[in-house]
Amino acid sequence: MLAPLAALGTRLSLVSGALLHRAEPDPPLRRAWCGSGSLVLVGGFGTTDARLRPMQRWLERLGYEVVLHTVGVGMGCGGRSVEALRRTVARADRGDGVHVVAHSRGGQFARAAIAAGAPVRGLVTLGSGFDLYRLGLPVVAVVALIGAAGSIGLPGAATLGCLRGPCCAEFRAALRDAVGVPFTSVFSRRDRVVPWRSSRDPHATNVEIGGSHLGLLSDTDAKRAVAVALAAHARRAAGTAHPGRADAG
Repeated sequence: MLAPLAALGTRLSLVSGALLHRAEPDPPLRRAWCGSGSLVLVGGFGTTDARLRPMQRWLERLGYEVVLHTVGVGMGCGGRSVEALRRTVARADRGDGVHVVAHSRGGQFARAAIAAGAPVRGLVTLGSGFDLYRLGLPVVAVVALIGAAGSIGLPGAATLGCLRGPCCAEFRAALRDAVGVPFTSVFSRRDRVVPWRSSRDPHATNVEIGGSHLGLLSDTDAKRAVAVALAAHARRAAGTAHPGRADAG
């Protein structure tokens, strides 16, 4: 059922790859960044496993056991996509919760999965838009296009009813609710896909870096920001850091 979406996502990923510079080198590894445990790396719209490899390799260098999640390549119904992610997180959980790093629309799914009770220890999002009213016209147009394709029968795709209908009402509401775990939102003002203002969130530690939307998965600064965020989440969980928000940029 998801095969048509996977095929379309692969084509989109190949096209975007022509616009994506090579993955930048990893930053120098610091002992303070090293962690452990299960981590689910969630792709966004049109993201295939191959697009997640640079970040996956970096996270594995940090010491995490990484599971990739690209089911539906970010183009499915919000409600069903959240349930699929909850199942992935549950399988990855070893009893002490799972770290989640999520890109673009994948961050929306991850936030909603936490609200629905997924066993997540901490969330780091990369270029994820949570304020739907701030999303730009190009994003809305693409979502509407996928919705139209789903409405006329593309298996597994979101439909136009997902934008305002009851099937995804809880999903949409969760994008603005408080997050009950340490939460860092990384964004770039140079992001031409998701407007950076929609990524800044009152419930998150907001961190600004440079780079493009796709560069948030492969740039040196993005890898460093993820490592710092995960280490900060671990310190909070251990009670060695004071909880609270901090905006950078």
